Amino acid sequence: MNRVLIVAGERQTGERYQQSLGMEGFQTAVVWNPIQMVEFCRQHTPDFMIVDLDLAELGLWSSLQAVRGIGTLANIPYFGLASAANPQLFEKAKAAGFANVFPTHDSSRQVIEALRREIDRAKAPEETEAPDVVGRDPSLNRLRELAREIVRTAASLRPRLDEYGEDGPELFGYIENSGVAIRKKLNGVEDFSLHDKELRHDFRNMIGSVTGFAELILMEPGLSGESQSGLTLLRTCSKEFVEILDQQKAEATA
Repeated sequence: MNRVLIVAGERQTGERYQQSLGMEGFQTAVVWNPIQMVEFCRQHTPDFMIVDLDLAELGLWSSLQAVRGIGTLANIPYFGLASAANPQLFEKAKAAGFANVFPTHDSSRQVIEALRREIDRAKAPEETEAPDVVGRDPSLNRLRELAREIVRTAASLRPRLDEYGEDGPELFGYIENSGVAIRKKLNGVEDFSLHDKELRHDFRNMIGSVTGFAELILMEPGLSGESQSGLTLLRTCSKEFVEILDQQKAEATA
């Protein structure tokens, strides 16, 4: 998780941040206006974006919405740069989901430290996520464990998106979103309720996205061993998930 897209209004700013981030081990790319930003994000998947807010009058806000509409970039962290203190601009940036805004011409150290904090936070999801519910139903508890493993595995695979082909980032986004949705839904399910046909049907559809898209990505040539192992683990977890649903169906019809 160290790919940064810099959206700069001035060449000097873009080159300065690219050099500073490169020296810290970040992979960077620079674009010079909101249109280029959207075009870049349709083809690549940065982990973070540093955006010059002085581009606000060039369609920046609508372009940012377009980037958010790309499945794999729906939750990408934005960090803003501003050449002047402008409360109205800062409010718009906050509403658009910017994590923070920094003075454009100050040292890049503050931005780098903010990126590092975000990376550290992402590496320890269990410290920030709400704990899973643990009830009296062993089947339901096992499904929760499997869902947690799916979310963890997907998080570990995200830095390898470049291996997954042209459509890989979009497909992988479906895996991530399904894993999170399954986990959330499971925490709202009451003990011993998996005999309900409609509930099992919902979970089958959701876990099917994990299985199907993992299998599609596994067909991509040139995958690293780590990607193959992680994607295979996603399939294994999904298979056991479905087996538990089948057991619940058998018990319900017995």
